This record gives sequence, structure tokens and C-alpha cells, in this order.
Amino acid sequence: MKKDNLIFAFIGVCALIYYFKYSDNQVLFLYLGIFTLTIVFFAETIPFILKTYRFANAQLISIDEMSGIDFEEYVAFLLDNLGYKTPKVTPAQSDQGIDIITSKDTMKIGIQCKRWKRKVGNKAIQEVYSGVGFYSLDKAIVVTNSYFTDSAKELAAKLDVEL
Repeated sequence: MKKDNLIFAFIGVCALIYYFKYSDNQVLFLYLGIFTLTIVFFAETIPFILKTYRFANAQLISIDEMSGIDFEEYVAFLLDNLGYKTPKVTPAQSDQGIDIITSKDTMKIGIQCKRWKRKVGNKAIQEVYSGVGFYSLDKAIVVTNSYFTDSAKELAAKLDVEL
């Protein structure tokens, strides 16, 4: 929940508590509480529904036009639908080469996402490989909407990074 929405939810709950516990016919607090909680509900729910609809209906063209962060969220959405446990997108800054952390069965997995127009090279393989050590993960994967260079494929095979 976003910080602003959390503040509004707190105000709404406080208004409802005040109405039911302390007020005598001060209906304003009841309306204020209901109104703010309704706003918070819609502010949290509508973006989630729109994102789910957009990701569920994504085509190759729309994937190629996504921002890097949207692509990471899209891959997390796909992983969730494929049965991976709680895919979590890491913060964009200081992610140590891992964009998504998830698990399948008992295996902890780190994923590097590259939404690029050109071929993905060695750097992505090196980043995800170092992130595996940093986060103590069992497996490394690099996902792209593009292709990998021959050098990246060779390095990934040597380091056991799945492409």
C-alpha cells in the first residue's frame, strides 16, 4: 500500500472509531470515515486491476514498448501465473543484478530482466551471477524480449545461468 493511501486509510479508520466510540449523532465522522476508506479502496484496487488486465492481454508489440520496470513487473506477473512462489521485484536502485526473487519447490531463484531492442551481452550474465551470491540464491535466470549474443550464451552455459 502506498504511503499516501495508508495515511488516508488511517484517517478513515480514526473517523469511524471516533463516530462509534465517542460521538453522539455526529454523522460527519461516519461519512468521513466511509468516504476516505472508499477512496483508498479504489486508489489501491483500480491500478492493480488495470495492470492485471494489461499484462494478461500483452502482445509482443506492447511488451517491446514497456519500460524496464514494467517489463520486470510483467515477468513477475507471468511467474506468479506459472506457479512460482511470491515473485518479488527488487528495488530499481541497488538491486545487485537481480530484478526478481522467487522460488519454485525448494529452489530460490534470481532473475535479471532485460527489455532491449538489441542483443543482450555478457554483462547481464555477469550481473545475475554475482546477484546469486549476494542474495544466497540457488539458480540464476536472464529473461529478455530480444536475443542473446553468442558470447553471452557461452558464458551462461559455463556459469549455469539459464537464458
